[in-house]
Amino acid sequence: MIKIGINTDNWRHADKPIDYCFDKIAKQGVEYCELEAVGGAEFFTGLGFAPFIPLDSDPLELRKKLDKYGLKVSEFDVSFPINRWECIEFIQRGIIFAGLLGCTRVDTTDGQTKLPGLSDKEQLDRIRYHLSQCVPFAENHKVIINVEPHGPFTNNTETLLGIIEPFQSEYVQINFDTGNTFIAGNDPLAFLKKVRKYVNHVHVKDVSKGLADAVRGKETGISASVVPIGQGVNAPNIAGCVQFLKQTDWDGVLSIESDGEENIQPSVEWLRKQVG
Repeated sequence: MIKIGINTDNWRHADKPIDYCFDKIAKQGVEYCELEAVGGAEFFTGLGFAPFIPLDSDPLELRKKLDKYGLKVSEFDVSFPINRWECIEFIQRGIIFAGLLGCTRVDTTDGQTKLPGLSDKEQLDRIRYHLSQCVPFAENHKVIINVEPHGPFTNNTETLLGIIEPFQSEYVQINFDTGNTFIAGNDPLAFLKKVRKYVNHVHVKDVSKGLADAVRGKETGISASVVPIGQGVNAPNIAGCVQFLKQTDWDGVLSIESDGEENIQPSVEWLRKQVG
């Protein structure tokens, strides 16, 4: 069954605290939210100006807060470039936090650019090694590591599959992203069809015409749509992806990533029509 969720990161530029996001998500009649992790306590989150979750906070206390709003967490985002060694501890801690929270997925990806001075093979070997240090945590805590197309390596289907398939683990899969695949110059539906076997969570992003004209094929990802879902040039691709997921009896959450509170309601309404 396809469900709809909303990423709290949509309020990042609005400088809103997590409780504010939970309240607005619940008022949309949406059951799922997606959360963004930071390594520890920091100034803006402490003052209530950022909807992030510090990994040194108490996941059980957060669970109480979610219960108050009637929300579930579809995925816990611990994205840090997986070709850099710092990702290992961040993902490991995120897995433990997610497990205690009752969330069964974490999300990660490669960086916007490749590391200088290293060949693609060397970086891919590093990526697989870094993930190998996290997979035992994932298997112990029953939390899936989702690799998301967002960078120069993961936006290639063969390379993305080459990252996850060697593990042959149900705990290493894919978070598909409609916006990142499109902005990188791919056909989102064709991309989805090639990796569908491993997709268990989806980020839904539209793309404005201006942004597409300026950077499509030059960038590898965007943080969120600047237009409501369904009102950009990527809308037909999103609709096609949703129909394909329905046809293949996909069971998961479509997590809306559209920047700004004003985009949320029209995004939810349009996506609900696609899901039917």
